[in-house]
Amino acid sequence: MASFAAGLFKRTLLHKSGGFTAALPGGATPARLFKELASLPLPWEQVVFFMSDERLVPASSPASNFGAARKALFSKIKVPSANLRPARTPAALEKEILKETKSSGRLDFVLLGLGADGHTASVFPGSPAEKSEKLALAVTAPRGVKPARRLTLTFRALNRARLVVLMAAGPAKKSVFKLAARGERTIPAGRLRPAGKFYLLFSEEP
Repeated sequence: MASFAAGLFKRTLLHKSGGFTAALPGGATPARLFKELASLPLPWEQVVFFMSDERLVPASSPASNFGAARKALFSKIKVPSANLRPARTPAALEKEILKETKSSGRLDFVLLGLGADGHTASVFPGSPAEKSEKLALAVTAPRGVKPARRLTLTFRALNRARLVVLMAAGPAKKSVFKLAARGERTIPAGRLRPAGKFYLLFSEEP
């Protein structure tokens, strides 16, 4: 699954002239994909990286999505530091996205994970990010989910993307993945309706 997703990234990047915008998630599932991407000799100087969501903790924290991506991917490829955009506020993130997409807000490649409750990015069930007209929003995770303070792309941003990849792995995610694949609107991931291409990838292996 990781190899296939890396191939999608490679093909999409090489078919795009000029700048290329990508949003990456946190979580365990993307770790193998990051390893696959790090091994590819791609024109990384063209890529501007955002995070599809972030826990509002220092980048040095083990809970930081940006920190995890930096360790597994950014530190292993020749990407200019100016191309890494770990925005700390929704307003700053939206401003950067609009700047890099020539005001369209349409990211080239968005990678998403899937939670057992059906959340994707940090759009949890009942989150205002499901219906917000903004591209990014500050949200609070459900009670008991730590860290609670998050920053996430909204469905307005996710559904504008040219290509979206939703990845899930392991038996515990199988039933909720099926709901997402059916477009079941009772879970956040089932509300994904990208304007561009949409790939749903599942691996039986955790």
